[in-house]
Amino acid sequence: MKKRLSRIISITLVIVLISLALASCAQDQPATTTPPTDGAEPQRDVGQVFQVRAAYAAGEPVTQSWTAALNEIARRSEGRIEVTHYYAGSLLTFPEIPRGMLEGVAQWAYLPTNNFPDVLPLNCRILQLPFMGLRDPVDAARIWMQLYDEFPEMAEELAQFNMMALAASPLWGYHIHLIDDNEVRLPSDLAGRTIAPFKPEMVGVLDRVGAAGSHIPPGQMFESLERGVVDGYINTWAFANWFRLHEFLNQHVIVGEHGMYQEFFIYVIAIDFYESMPEDLRQIWHDIHRNEQVDIFGGERGYEFFWRETESFIDWQINYAIENDHLIVNLTDDEIAIWREALIVTHEATLDSINAARGDQVATAIYNRALEIIREKYGS
Repeated sequence: MKKRLSRIISITLVIVLISLALASCAQDQPATTTPPTDGAEPQRDVGQVFQVRAAYAAGEPVTQSWTAALNEIARRSEGRIEVTHYYAGSLLTFPEIPRGMLEGVAQWAYLPTNNFPDVLPLNCRILQLPFMGLRDPVDAARIWMQLYDEFPEMAEELAQFNMMALAASPLWGYHIHLIDDNEVRLPSDLAGRTIAPFKPEMVGVLDRVGAAGSHIPPGQMFESLERGVVDGYINTWAFANWFRLHEFLNQHVIVGEHGMYQEFFIYVIAIDFYESMPEDLRQIWHDIHRNEQVDIFGGERGYEFFWRETESFIDWQINYAIENDHLIVNLTDDEIAIWREALIVTHEATLDSINAARGDQVATAIYNRALEIIREKYGS
């Protein structure tokens, strides 16, 4: 009887000890997200930390604005998002960004639209066609965001590379910058020169006037100008600051207040990474990039780094040009009309080539909707 009682006590003691151990382990486990069952806010997952590798490219002094935005995301996450910043192309160069996002090399990056017109034509070519009628670079970014929300095909195009767009910010208007001071006012004045246009539609125009177009990546522009491989390029004023091109330039052809066309940055996040996060962390990304996009990148309230820095780059470049006696050519309205006529005819051919490659008419639909929004915004 005593042996049986002793056995019962031993078994009971073992059960109690196991129960205490399990309870202790449960206390040590990190909290997890509990899916809401009644429409309530999801509970935060305070245990898992999401690592972000953010890819930047070379020659970008304005990256302090993106650094500030991403650091703000990390701060608001209260330690659940950690960001590692890779500057100056140390993780991915511009051409490598789509493939790098697809392969998980980076979780966040930005796409300068003028670098991907053929890879991502719906997102990076249609709204950026020359002389679309855009009058403001911020409008260009915001109209693109509206188109992205309206046309799922634009999201699907990015999704091929495991990317989804968070927002866009302006890159300003594009003008002509040359190493010589032989005045250029019309397309025919470019005859004999080799130009890096950063715009496929420009190549045919250059060919017709006896010039040549060269597809040189931005990072190679310094060496190309230094060696005389090209005689100039078409890009923003700030481009010279980003890649230190000032010493080679001697002429700036200003195509009106708005430039020939406008480009912008698209901020992208890896889809698999985004979907791995709980809803409250996803909302932080949207708050910073979309809901507070004006604050972070537009300069109307706090976090004005991008806007003010880029404006200061433009002012610095213009002042440098004036102080160094560069030829600054301001085209007249009649001259701009000639450039516009030469380039607007390329729109249809561009749309046809995109439609043919896709096997649908989505490019034309996006183009027509873009023109409609532009007319609504400007009244003409």
